[in-house]
Amino acid sequence: MKKIVPILALFFFFAAVKSFGQSKEDVVYLNNGSIFRGKIIENERGVRTSIEILGHNLIVIPDSAIKMILMDQKVQAKERENSGSPVEMNANVNFYGGSENSNSGGLTFVTSYKFPFRLSVGVGIGMEWFEHQQIPFFAETKYYFLKGAWSPFVYAQGGYAVPMSKKSDDYFSGEYYGGWLAGTGGGMRFNFTKRNALVFSFGYRYQKTKTIFGSYPWMSSISPYETTRYDKYNRLAFSFGFLFN
Repeated sequence: MKKIVPILALFFFFAAVKSFGQSKEDVVYLNNGSIFRGKIIENERGVRTSIEILGHNLIVIPDSAIKMILMDQKVQAKERENSGSPVEMNANVNFYGGSENSNSGGLTFVTSYKFPFRLSVGVGIGMEWFEHQQIPFFAETKYYFLKGAWSPFVYAQGGYAVPMSKKSDDYFSGEYYGGWLAGTGGGMRFNFTKRNALVFSFGYRYQKTKTIFGSYPWMSSISPYETTRYDKYNRLAFSFGFLFN
């Protein structure tokens, strides 16, 4: 875990730097007053210009219809609101702390649908480290308060986590079982391009797990016995991630 987190942090950093470099656009002004914004793919002087606009649509414009072309124009903040596909992918690095047990962390990946009225609903999966490794499956709802290039939001999660390995290797032959999970909190979203954003959040996370221990003495005349233990984790949760669509 200690080796994985720094590597992922570097991944998110370089992904963000690369996306920051893409926050520019080409602008084509037509004689009839129309404006196309995007990325110029081909420009044959005196013949035609091809520009890729929102939605990866390619527009071919004859040179006689073009009034002016401006290259590498900085996208204004008010234009950076995520106006791409309503389906979004969000990859997060999570840190949990504040429990009597040792601190923990994990990775989660969420696919969500963003409605026009600033509500986002999605499902997620991940890999987390509490007392042992587990895979969470959960549903997530977010509400954004603003429509601009940045917005605070609140979120709620609920789901179930299953262990990556059910059997333990110790003398007591423990078996790990899953448990319910829930979380809530708030955060900030920063759109640095029309399709990319950095997301930070802080909140509360609840996790419940079950472990069944079986003791098998060396003396065969003594019958084995089982003990069931329930663990409840109440954690403060901090996460940061990269969102794209």
